[in-house]
Amino acid sequence: MNLVKESLARLLAQEDLIVESRNVETAQFNVETRVLTLPNWKHETTVVDSLIAHEVGHALYTPNEWGWQGTVPMQFVNVCEDIRIEKLMKRRYEGIPKTFFKGYKILADQDFFQIEDRDLSTFNLADRMNIHYKVGSFAQVPFKDEEKQFLDKADKLETFDDALALAKEIFAYTQEELEKKQKEEAEAPNSASVGKGGNSPEDSNEEGEEQRPDLGKDNTDYEGEGQQGQQGEEAQPSDSPSGRDVGRNEGGTNPIQPTVETADALEEKLKDLVNTDGEEMDYIEIPNKIDSKHFISNKEVSEVLDSYYRQKEDLINNQEFADDYELQLSRILTTNLRVIDLEYNKFKASSNKEVNYLVKEFEMKKSADAYARTTTARTGVLDTAKLHTYKYNEDLFRKVTVIPEGKNHGLIFNVDWSGSMSSCIIDTVKQVLTLVSFCRKVGIAYDVYLFSDNYGRGDDYNHAYKEDMDNNGKVILRNFSMLNILSSESNNRKHERQSLNFFRLANAFRNDGSSCGAPHSMGLSGTPLNEAVVSLNQILPEFKQRTGCQKVHVINLTDGEGFPLRYGKKSISTYTGEESVIGRNCNPQSILRDRKTGRQYSFSYDHYGQTNTFIYQLRDRFPECEFMNIRLCTGSEWNRFKRSCLGGGNWDAYSAADAEWRKTRSFICLSSAYTVQYALATSALNADDTFEVKEDAKKADIKRAFTKSLKGKKMNKKILSSFIERIA
Repeated sequence: MNLVKESLARLLAQEDLIVESRNVETAQFNVETRVLTLPNWKHETTVVDSLIAHEVGHALYTPNEWGWQGTVPMQFVNVCEDIRIEKLMKRRYEGIPKTFFKGYKILADQDFFQIEDRDLSTFNLADRMNIHYKVGSFAQVPFKDEEKQFLDKADKLETFDDALALAKEIFAYTQEELEKKQKEEAEAPNSASVGKGGNSPEDSNEEGEEQRPDLGKDNTDYEGEGQQGQQGEEAQPSDSPSGRDVGRNEGGTNPIQPTVETADALEEKLKDLVNTDGEEMDYIEIPNKIDSKHFISNKEVSEVLDSYYRQKEDLINNQEFADDYELQLSRILTTNLRVIDLEYNKFKASSNKEVNYLVKEFEMKKSADAYARTTTARTGVLDTAKLHTYKYNEDLFRKVTVIPEGKNHGLIFNVDWSGSMSSCIIDTVKQVLTLVSFCRKVGIAYDVYLFSDNYGRGDDYNHAYKEDMDNNGKVILRNFSMLNILSSESNNRKHERQSLNFFRLANAFRNDGSSCGAPHSMGLSGTPLNEAVVSLNQILPEFKQRTGCQKVHVINLTDGEGFPLRYGKKSISTYTGEESVIGRNCNPQSILRDRKTGRQYSFSYDHYGQTNTFIYQLRDRFPECEFMNIRLCTGSEWNRFKRSCLGGGNWDAYSAADAEWRKTRSFICLSSAYTVQYALATSALNADDTFEVKEDAKKADIKRAFTKSLKGKKMNKKILSSFIERIA
């Protein structure tokens, strides 16, 4: 319900307005921060909608600087300003008059203004105007002939200065009327002292003090000296001049101070609508700037890997370590390195076919798209070859074919570098290297990141969650690194070396005893997927600026969900009274707010839901970008992935997805937070799709080998074709 209210307020405001629902008694608007705070109203929707429309009116039209010098009580200014802003809201939105009508009808029926069974003529002018313009359709408010001029002026209010000027006139008139009434009552004969010329005992209290004249039930707008402040004190303007949150005039220069009692009554009754018992929502935001230590440059990653593997290469011919166990181990790793390098060369040769296929698909789809966008226009120049047809042909002008320029594309790969990826990490890296080779051939800018929580652990690296005052109301990003392992900015020679080291790194985690080792800082770790997604808020603008790309495709490659993220919440110790910030998991009681887009997002308790929230936030902030996910699934992970994509209890969709999964070991999902998700079976990734048979192989053996190779190629081509279509 809160998100609906807040969305309505933002839509009405049509600006980057921050709307919050909190356990407060009255609505408040901060003109500096542009934050509109709404109470947790528990009334029916119609009333709440009218109250929201009213407060948005203040946010839109009530100025920051009032130019008010305390010459008139704030209540009178509020009456006139309410009239003005509601008129402007009705003018701006055609449906608002009906909203105000229905909302005020309910308030009138429930006597929110405390006017039931009372003579409306006994109210002062400000009260009667307040009633007239809010619930006048349901209460016949009387006005004297000389008072109708104020109604005419109220109907013509356009600026705040107009409202302030009218408020001064109404206050002066009301004050004058109150003074006349006071004088008349003072001059009236007292039944208890007729003929005595003095005060009766009833005219004094027990202590001998003279009693104040009784103005009666209908004259509760009297405010004498000493009630609200010292006589002669000048009232000060409230910090928040809009709506019902503004304060009264504290004291005054005249002991006779009229008030607007219907405004007080409405304010008190509205407090009854507020639910202050429920748990308050926490509003959190993405950090404005993520610490640079989380982003490891391509240069640094390249140097770490190069230094490690060059040491292995230098040891290959060293014979001095025959009796040294550590050096013997290094030699084994170095020997394995040679074997892995041969495998890399073999992979490169075989992947050329896939790369060429991708290039061909890309060029075909790109050409088809360009043809679809092609237009033909007349040049205004006569085509001499058609002049002889002038008698029966009106089209005698030359034509030109216009092919609109396509957008400049870029790719960002985020590769899961977690321990659970060990069984498929080699094949995952092969897929990435294939796609990167495609990008280099067709001239697409790219960056490849490994997201890990292992890099940089040391004395100055805080592995545990560390909360500080800077994290209050912010998503906490700890224990993760984005390692830029490949970049399109590298030249061919450097790229080749980086690709080789990337392949070596992937093979460091094979469990067949042929590992070539890896730098300690680049070992497999946890899965900071959510941290990687949030960090794209900083990576994407930098990448677009650096490469000049207009549209960026982000591809996450992972086999599972990430850790839940936390946010900082300010807390005061019940023992010491000290203020601190504690970490809380993002949950349904917290709302993600993006000040750049003005949008808000809810969370769920499950891991899938949290990642989806951050993806939705990215898609709204970067509408020109696409966000894709390649999910590597085991059997159990496939079931979780299927439910997250298709929703709970969708049995027909489940059956169709399972059939596709069994047939191709893959699945394409479009119904998710991501633009598209590709599910790939890890067993299919690991399968060798090469067609190899022995020389003396039988016909059945040849058939099985051929069928096996076709299955792998079929899956790859289906996924890659879909992928290329998204990019082209």
